[in-house]
Amino acid sequence: MEEQIACFNREILSEYLDQSKVFYDESLWHRILNNLQYIPRRLVEGDRRYKQLVVYILIKAKDLYLAYRRTEKAGEKRLRYRYSIGIGGHVNLLDQAQSTSSGRKQVDLISRAMWRELEEEIEINCNLLNEPELICFINDDSEDVGKVHFGVVFLLKIEEPAISKKGEEGIGELKFWNLSDLKAKKSCFERWSRLLIEYLVKIKEK
Repeated sequence: MEEQIACFNREILSEYLDQSKVFYDESLWHRILNNLQYIPRRLVEGDRRYKQLVVYILIKAKDLYLAYRRTEKAGEKRLRYRYSIGIGGHVNLLDQAQSTSSGRKQVDLISRAMWRELEEEIEINCNLLNEPELICFINDDSEDVGKVHFGVVFLLKIEEPAISKKGEEGIGELKFWNLSDLKAKKSCFERWSRLLIEYLVKIKEK
């Protein structure tokens, strides 16, 4: 069955268009959730009328953040071999089908997509300290990947830096880094991760 992914019209981002920005806007989030539509992935990969919704999960153990290198099997070809601090991927129609019919349907949709991505990619070998918390968005219209994607960033805190990968699909070496090291190695990371590292450094320095 052809994959159909959650998208929204980029004009919803009118005040953030043509920007590279990490931010949070609660009213915008509600507008996005209320205007999602499902379109075959092959039709929207290069269609700049739409933003594809992507969950992007940071994993933190004490003061360390999980980082990894994408392999040649990464789903998004344009991100292969780059380092990342976000586990994630598209929200798809299957996530919607599995969501509840309650008033929290769209919230459940995002949660299911997020846990599906985590369970597909990694094994968490320690206790969780929280439910993943929505901390910010990433909109980056400075390059081709960012022009058609919109990142919804969650933070998951775990007890120890104990993560292993599942198989060899998409994710290569795993390592936990502190924020200072991430800042020093920032140039090795994919664009979204670089923006997010800068955002996390600013928060810490406040």
